[in-house]
Amino acid sequence: MKTINPESADSLILEVIERIKHGVESGEFPFSSESTFRFLFTWQLGFVLGFPPEYRFDFEWNAYETLDTEDTFLDLLIYTDPNFKIALEFKLPKSSPSHKTNQTQTRAKILRDISRLSYLVNNGINSVRLGYFLCATNEGPYIAEGSKSKGVQYKTYHGTVYPPGHVVPKDDGPNGIDRELPFPSHEIKFEWQEFERRGVRVAPRGRFAWLKPIKVFA
Repeated sequence: MKTINPESADSLILEVIERIKHGVESGEFPFSSESTFRFLFTWQLGFVLGFPPEYRFDFEWNAYETLDTEDTFLDLLIYTDPNFKIALEFKLPKSSPSHKTNQTQTRAKILRDISRLSYLVNNGINSVRLGYFLCATNEGPYIAEGSKSKGVQYKTYHGTVYPPGHVVPKDDGPNGIDRELPFPSHEIKFEWQEFERRGVRVAPRGRFAWLKPIKVFA
């Protein structure tokens, strides 16, 4: 029987993401929202594990009420051993022909997610031992910096590396985070996959560009 443990965590996360990518890019899986992303992950992880009776998951646990006053719920908590839990945050910024996402605000929230996962792991809250940040997008500005002038400290671009212990400065603007964001005591790197350059722009090679899962540990 497969279980979620320190040795299996990385391979399980990667296998599940590959299954989701294949299903989404082939058109087999719908991918309309962040909620869909979370449910697909939970469902596919169950398949990979073989749906053991020990498999548990929890959506929207109020994990961050001591950190922030809004949006304080963790996207997903998973475990087969109650003493070894994994916290996951998801983002799916996607545009349509009539709508673009608030890129500055979303970049800020991406970095906040990583900082929040570090908080849970470092403090072992609710037996959280690892965190993973998962993201896909159909918009190039999350992947390439271009000539942005707002929220410049919120970098999510391909190849961006944050050194161990980095602290993202606060931003009191309407689309920023009004507190500093302490990062983990290890390097954080943004590695986007399945995208291509089209002149001065970047775009997904297929339906979406996919971020290599970012692991957060103590």
